[in-house]
Amino acid sequence: MVGDPLKQFGQRLTFLRKQRGWSQEKLALESGLARSYLSGIERGLRNVALINICTLADTLGVPPFEMLKFSEENGAVNVEELRSPFSGDETPAQRNVRRYMARLDSDDQDVVAAVARALARKRAG
Repeated sequence: MVGDPLKQFGQRLTFLRKQRGWSQEKLALESGLARSYLSGIERGLRNVALINICTLADTLGVPPFEMLKFSEENGAVNVEELRSPFSGDETPAQRNVRRYMARLDSDDQDVVAAVARALARKRAG
């Protein structure tokens, strides 16, 4: 393999995220991963666990193998329609929650995301 795989993965993640028009903050909120962790991944500083690769792929709407297509960093990838827990139009309450979450530090975002995932699992089950 030519080049640093951590940097290549980070560049690929950045490309896929920007292709969706998402900020790191948006990806963090949608995936449940800390924004600071995502920043480290994109800069090639973090070694990503397989479970997080799958989480990111699912959040971005691509198969996990797409995350590892380093040779096609700048090529277009077809992604499924934007998936969000909210309908297409964001309500004022949803916008306020998103803004509040953005002001939290990474640890607090992780706690809130864990609670949201637990509630979603409870609702689904």
